[in-house]
Amino acid sequence: MSEILSILIFSENRESTAVYNALASELQAQVLIKPKTKHSLALLMEREYQLVIDEVQNPVLNEIEFVDLLSDSAPNIPIILVSSFFYDTKDIVFGKKIAAFILKPLTFEKLQAEVKSILNKPALTVTAEPVTEMPEVQPIDSIVSQNKRLSVLFEISKSINCIKDFDQMLQHIVEVAANSLNAERATLFIVDNQKKELWSKSGIGIYQKEIRIPIDTGIAGEVALKNEYQIIDNPYAHPKFNQKVDRVTGYRTRNILCVPMANINGEVIGVFQILNKKDGTFTADDAQFLSAMAVSTGIAIENSLLREELKNQLEKIKTSYDELYIAQNQIVKETQMVSSLEMTNRIKEILLAPEHFNELVEELKSVKNFQQVTEKVNNFRQKNLLKLESAEREIRNYK
Repeated sequence: MSEILSILIFSENRESTAVYNALASELQAQVLIKPKTKHSLALLMEREYQLVIDEVQNPVLNEIEFVDLLSDSAPNIPIILVSSFFYDTKDIVFGKKIAAFILKPLTFEKLQAEVKSILNKPALTVTAEPVTEMPEVQPIDSIVSQNKRLSVLFEISKSINCIKDFDQMLQHIVEVAANSLNAERATLFIVDNQKKELWSKSGIGIYQKEIRIPIDTGIAGEVALKNEYQIIDNPYAHPKFNQKVDRVTGYRTRNILCVPMANINGEVIGVFQILNKKDGTFTADDAQFLSAMAVSTGIAIENSLLREELKNQLEKIKTSYDELYIAQNQIVKETQMVSSLEMTNRIKEILLAPEHFNELVEELKSVKNFQQVTEKVNNFRQKNLLKLESAEREIRNYK
C-alpha cells in the first residue's frame, strides 16, 4: 500500500482501545480515536480518511443521528459500526449509510477481517459537493423517524431484560432514559403501596442511597396519583416543586419531564423524573417516547420485583428449615443423652448386682492368706471395671 492508511475512530470505550491500536500496528495505519463531538466531527473536513469506525455504546436516538451526520459529512468514506445494539434492525435504521456492522464483543480478528474486506473493495464513486461546513440533521420522513424510535425502544427493552440484578437494572434504565432525552439528570421512583411512599436509589446526578418520600408529595407523587405525565418549564413556579433540594445541592433545575410507569394491568408502579434537557425544553414527543419506554421497563421492573420477592420468600423458607433442622438435632441429641444415662445406670446396676458379689464371696472362701484375698478383690474390681468402660464407650459411639 503506497500511501499511509488513515482511520478515524469515534469511541469513548477504553476497553476497545487495545483492539484499535493492534489494528493500527497490523496495517501500519494512522489511527485517531476521538469522542463524539461536533469538534471531532469537523476533523473529517481537515484531512482525508480512508475509513471511519463508530462505536455505539447506548441504544439512543442520538447515536443514530450521529451516524446520519457522519454519512452526510463524508459520503465517500466507508463507515464501520461497532455495537451491541441495532444489529437486528440495522437495515431499517442505517440502510446503506454503513459499510459493515460488527456485533460486540469486539475482537481484533473481527475488526481486521471487516477492515480488509472493505479496503479490498473498489472505491466508491459517489459524486458530491465538497463539504465546507458542518451539516445539520435534515428533517426526515415521519415513517423513517418512527422506525428509528421503535428500533431504539426495541434495543432498550432488550438491554433491560438482559440484566438480572435488580439494582443494576434500575441504574441502567435511568442512564438510558437520560441519554435518550439528552438530559442532565434522571431518577426512577418505585411505588411502595404498603407504605404509601415513592422510593429510589437509582439515578444520574444523585447520591446512590435509598430515598423515600410520601406518595402524596412532590411532582413525582402527583404524577403517580393522577397517572398523567407533566412537562414543567418553570419548576420554581410549581406548587409541588421542592426548592430545598436545589438550595442544599447548589443545583438549578430549569425544566422537568415526569412520566408515570405502569405494569401490564395499567397500575402505576413507578415514575420517571428527568431534569434539565441540554438542548432546550422537553416536548410532547419526549413525553411520548418516555411513556413508550415506560411500558417495557414497567413490565421488566415488576417481573424483577416479583423475582426479588420470590427470592426473599425462598430465603425465609430456607432459614426456617435450617432452624427446624438445628432444633430437631438438638432434640435427638438430648433424647440420646437421656437414653445413654439410663443405659449407663442400668449397666452399673447389673455389674454391681448381689449375684456378682456372691461369686466373689465363694472365691474368697478358698484363699489361704490375706495376700490372696487382696488379689481376688482386685481381679474382681478390674474385670468389672473393664466391662463398665467398654459399655460406656459403646454408648458414646452410639451418640
